[in-house]
Amino acid sequence: MTILNKVISGEKITPPPIWLMRQAGRYLPEYRKVRSESGSFLNLCYSPKLASEVTLQPIDRFDFDAAIIFADILLIVENLGFNLHFNEKKGPVIENCLINQKQIIKYQKIKNSPLLKIGETVSLTRKKLEKNKSLIGFCGAPWTVATYIINGGTTTSYEKCIQWAHDNYEYFMEMINLLVEISSEYLIMQIEAGADIIKIFDTWSGVLNENDFNDWVIIPTHKIVQNIKTKYPHIKIIGFPKNCGYLYEDYIKKTSVDAVAVDPDLDMLYCKNTLQKLTVIQGNISPEVLRIGGDTMKKDIIKTLDTFGDYSFIMGLGHGVLKDTPVNNVLEFVDIVRKYKRI
Repeated sequence: MTILNKVISGEKITPPPIWLMRQAGRYLPEYRKVRSESGSFLNLCYSPKLASEVTLQPIDRFDFDAAIIFADILLIVENLGFNLHFNEKKGPVIENCLINQKQIIKYQKIKNSPLLKIGETVSLTRKKLEKNKSLIGFCGAPWTVATYIINGGTTTSYEKCIQWAHDNYEYFMEMINLLVEISSEYLIMQIEAGADIIKIFDTWSGVLNENDFNDWVIIPTHKIVQNIKTKYPHIKIIGFPKNCGYLYEDYIKKTSVDAVAVDPDLDMLYCKNTLQKLTVIQGNISPEVLRIGGDTMKKDIIKTLDTFGDYSFIMGLGHGVLKDTPVNNVLEFVDIVRKYKRI
């Protein structure tokens, strides 16, 4: 059993295991080199050899305790008949979005789609990764993926997105249920290719009220967890309902995830006194603190280790590594955690 699996199973290990969201990415010069040679972001995602190389780059450089497969949460939209591409300045673009009209949803199974390439990446990576290190597969949660489909890309107008979902409720729920089905299939494919831990990213869960959060975040996530656990009950699942505040408690209790990633805005004592008594947590150092580095980072790391050390937990960030983060700050981050001894 890997160190990450041991901790998610409830074993307290000091110092705790480390891995960072977006640990493979633009802050690494070796990533930028591969990215420039790949032709496009999508080409990189769908090239198993290159994607595996990028996945392993932060393991080679920092010796993290887990690798997370290099892909994107939106690749799955192509299996529903939506056209996806990535603009260097705007980010993801879904051309036939829903904010102005409804499209016919065309459900395509994983076995007939480019997502099989992600399975090849998982398999290649697992063969190269040390046995004591976890390989994390992932998907975007249905609500978060749906926001991109509705808006055609990243947006700040979530009120319009939420209103559209209510105005087109039957159609919207059909899409959510299909996303549950295909996300489950996608994650099971990654498990069968060699992933030993799964993470479900719900980046935009924090924009919802309690009722919508229950219907569009908790229920779909619980269904995905059930689908995975029915077939692979031993697989550990991490949920990440970013910025959902006090709704973290309902999320933990009702989704049946094995651990949660906590965002930087959550109070440490709330995480310790409430969330850690319910499940294993990951986080929640601010990515900005990692970017700043120095004494600010060191104090925050030690405070986090001291605060969460009474229970099993995973050391990490409350969100992804920022693109202008100095590599030496990440090296120092790992060094501080690995040398930590609890008094």
